[in-house]
Amino acid sequence: MGTWDNKSGVELLIDRPVPDLVEFQIDKFSKDSMHSQFIFDFNAGEVMRILRSKEGSNVLGADFGGDKGIVRLFKVQDGLLKTIDGYRDDIQGDDGRGYLQTIERAGAFASSNNIPFGLTWGGPMDGSKVLFHPKAKQFIGELNDHYGGDLKNISPSIKACLNDGPDGLVRGAVEAYKKFNSKNVLFVINGGGIALATLVDGMIYSNEAGHVEAVQELNKYDQDTPCGVFGAKYVCLERLGANKAGIETQWQHKTGEYLRARDIEDCYKAGNEFAGELYDHSAFVIAHMINGGMKAYNMSLNDPSLTIVFHGGAFKFPYYGERVVQVLAKDQDVKVKMIMTKDFGAQDSNACLEGASIMALLA
Repeated sequence: MGTWDNKSGVELLIDRPVPDLVEFQIDKFSKDSMHSQFIFDFNAGEVMRILRSKEGSNVLGADFGGDKGIVRLFKVQDGLLKTIDGYRDDIQGDDGRGYLQTIERAGAFASSNNIPFGLTWGGPMDGSKVLFHPKAKQFIGELNDHYGGDLKNISPSIKACLNDGPDGLVRGAVEAYKKFNSKNVLFVINGGGIALATLVDGMIYSNEAGHVEAVQELNKYDQDTPCGVFGAKYVCLERLGANKAGIETQWQHKTGEYLRARDIEDCYKAGNEFAGELYDHSAFVIAHMINGGMKAYNMSLNDPSLTIVFHGGAFKFPYYGERVVQVLAKDQDVKVKMIMTKDFGAQDSNACLEGASIMALLA
C-alpha cells in the first residue's frame, strides 16, 4: 500500500499536517441524506461455506459504469473465484453506447452454457432497475425502451443485479473475515465516483454517500458542477473528491488542460505540487464520507470487529489510503484495520465484479 520509489523527493501525503474534520460536513450525513437502502442479511462465514460447496462451478460476471464495462468468466477454485478463458468482453464508456448489446451477448452465452450471470452497476438502483448515471444516458434510454429499465429482463441467466457498492462489499467482507475475522465492514469506493457500502450487525446497506451535499469549507477549488443525482442542484462530495468526477475536473479547471487521473498521479510523482494538493484534499473529503457514514450507522473506529476496505483507482496513488486513515483517526488512540482490493482477488478482475458473481452463485 502506497510504496513507490520517491526519486523526485516530493512531499508524501502522510507527511503533510493532518487537518481536523469539519463538523458541519459530518452533520450533513444521515441514512436519509445518503439514500440508504437495506439490501440483504449477510454472513461471510456462511458465504465461504457455500462457495466451497460449489467447487468447480462456472459463473459469468459483469461490471458496468460510466467509464467502461467488463465481462469475465470465473470458476470456483479453493472456495474463491479464478478468472478462466472461454468468454470475456470489454467496452469503453461512451454515454453507454454498446452496453446493452454487450450484456445481451453475455446473457446469451450464459444461457447457452447453463451458468449463472451476475451484474454490478455503478449508479443508483431500485432492485434490479437502473435509475441513473450521468455518463450512461444512452444505455439507460435503451434499457428503458427494450426491457423496462430492468437488468434482469435482459436474460433469464441474470441471477443477481446490484449496485457496485454492495457487490464490492460482499467480496471485501469475505476478505476481511478471512484476514481479521471482521464482521462489520465499510466498503469505500473512489474511482469514477465515490461511494460507501456498509456491513453492520449482519446487514448490508447501499448508500449514495458521495452525493451528500458538500459544505463550502470543503469546496477548496470552487467547484460549481452540480451533483445531478436524484435531481440535486448542489455540489456534492463526489464533485470534490472522486478520482475522475472531482480530481480530473478540478485539474482541468485550474490548469486548462484535461488529464486522466493516472496522468495527474504521474505529474505528482514528477514533482507537481498541485497534483499532490488535489489528492490530499480528496483524501480529506473521503475521510468525511467515512466518518459521516459511521455516524449514521452508529459505528466506531474503536470497534475491534471493524475493517475498512478501500477500492478504486485513487487508492493506487502513493499513500492515499494511509492518508485517509490518518485524517479519519486524528487524535484517536486506535489502530484501524484496512485492506486494499488491489491487493487481493482474481487476475484481471475487481472486487465489485467478483461480488456480483458470488451473488449469482448464491441465488
